[in-house]
Amino acid sequence: MTTWQRAISTLGFAGLGFLLSCSVAADTPGIQILYLNDYQEDQQLVVDASAKFHFPPKVLSAIHHEIPLTFTTEIELNEIRTLLGIPFSRNRTQIVYRTELQYIGYNRTYVIANKRNQKVQSFDSLKEAMKTLGTLSNFRIADLADLHPDTLYAVKMRISLDQWQLPTPLIIDTLWSSDWQLDSDWRSIEIQSPKSWL
Repeated sequence: MTTWQRAISTLGFAGLGFLLSCSVAADTPGIQILYLNDYQEDQQLVVDASAKFHFPPKVLSAIHHEIPLTFTTEIELNEIRTLLGIPFSRNRTQIVYRTELQYIGYNRTYVIANKRNQKVQSFDSLKEAMKTLGTLSNFRIADLADLHPDTLYAVKMRISLDQWQLPTPLIIDTLWSSDWQLDSDWRSIEIQSPKSWL
């Protein structure tokens, strides 16, 4: 039986709800994408990005009771065109992957496991773990050869907490509590592809 299962079994749903109920943080909780930048490298369209996480007390309490949290990162590359004066977009690339965060109490370690590349890293602090989780560096999203020259593109990115991966009692709590609605919303940049992309 895992730690969170023991907590739920011992406290019951009401007890766990009380345990996770804390005062609202002074700062607005959520996920914020600080920047999203594109560049070209080795005939690839590449992005760097950074996100900041601010967890409300309920979520912090869940983390430190060893309840794993799963975050979904979505990246899209859309081609923007105009038809009869009406703008529309066509999706060229869609990347979705999940990253799990878990606190291991016996050695006071925060572990993040990237489900895309199966990479697992451990950290001494939550701040370090979330900085790594929120950082994309040299992330390749498309071959330049697959893109049209002299065309407008938009790169979009979003990070959100996957509430449906939580233990069932907490899923019920997320339906009524805004503390669990952690979503960066879409951050978008536009790219005008040069004619040299031939």
